[in-house]
Amino acid sequence: MVHLAVALANTVRASTGDALAGPDGLAAWLREVRPRLRTPVTEADLDAITERDAAAARRVRDAVRALMAGAVEPDGHVAELNAACRAAPRWHELVWGEPPALATRTAQPAVPSALAEVAEQAILLLSGPDRELVRPCGAPGCVQFFLKEHPRREWCSTGCGNRVRVARHYARSRER
Repeated sequence: MVHLAVALANTVRASTGDALAGPDGLAAWLREVRPRLRTPVTEADLDAITERDAAAARRVRDAVRALMAGAVEPDGHVAELNAACRAAPRWHELVWGEPPALATRTAQPAVPSALAEVAEQAILLLSGPDRELVRPCGAPGCVQFFLKEHPRREWCSTGCGNRVRVARHYARSRER
């Protein structure tokens, strides 16, 4: 399963462009990652996404991408992530039932709260031991990131790995 921060960073794609280009794109992305969010996001929340929400998501995403890529001057990107986390505080409450359960609550609307949660996940990733595993894809023209959890992994997906291997095979066969 792709880390939430990596999933956000990978909303920029070489082939299809910016998946967060507008409210519909942000809604589609949040719908995709919703099962992994602690913040409850309903269909009504997704229908109410504005361009302002999408712009905030792009700012957070761009900060995450810059920090993952080893930004030379990270201060502005760090400030952007920290601001996103502060924008929507969340807390846990106990819901008494059989069995007792944990519920995440927020004082802000669901979309800024979900973005704050993803920004927090990015901060935890970039400040923890897994930061050493964050890699850009080694395939030519790919702009995706991944966590190198296997020593031989060099690509974000099997598709990128296959394209590299096919290109290498084609180059060798042309030399003969």
